[in-house]
Amino acid sequence: MSETWFPGADADPGAHVGVLDRVAGLRPAYGEALRAVEAAVWGQDQVAPEILELARLRIAQMLGADPALTAPPVVVALDAARLAELRQWPTSVRFGDVERVALGFAEQLVVDAQGVSDDHAAEVIATMGEGGFLVLTYACGFFETTQRASIVLGTQP
Repeated sequence: MSETWFPGADADPGAHVGVLDRVAGLRPAYGEALRAVEAAVWGQDQVAPEILELARLRIAQMLGADPALTAPPVVVALDAARLAELRQWPTSVRFGDVERVALGFAEQLVVDAQGVSDDHAAEVIATMGEGGFLVLTYACGFFETTQRASIVLGTQP
């Protein structure tokens, strides 16, 4: 287990505790706010949970984060073969147009959010609608934030 400054984190080295649970334990109000954002992201009806989960997992890959520490509060079933090819999403036949647009946007947000062009945003809106564009934008920000927190706060195994 890596070092962490979270009190009691070494009490049960076998325990798997996510970053939001640890933050909530130290700062309950902040933890509640994060849980509310998480519930809104996963409870909306503009972007399919499978698209969100692919984006979350791809962002975790890019950051080198353990996606289990930021697992969603819902069960999202994804094909194992598709997950095995997630790094190859631009060329893999396992990903359709909607997934490609969403994953390309998610990657751009992580690499350089200011580099999102009007054309890129228009492509997401044309594919997913304005509501989908907003949800995907906020969801990717939430995923990046929580995954970076799991790294920085020392919750990586």
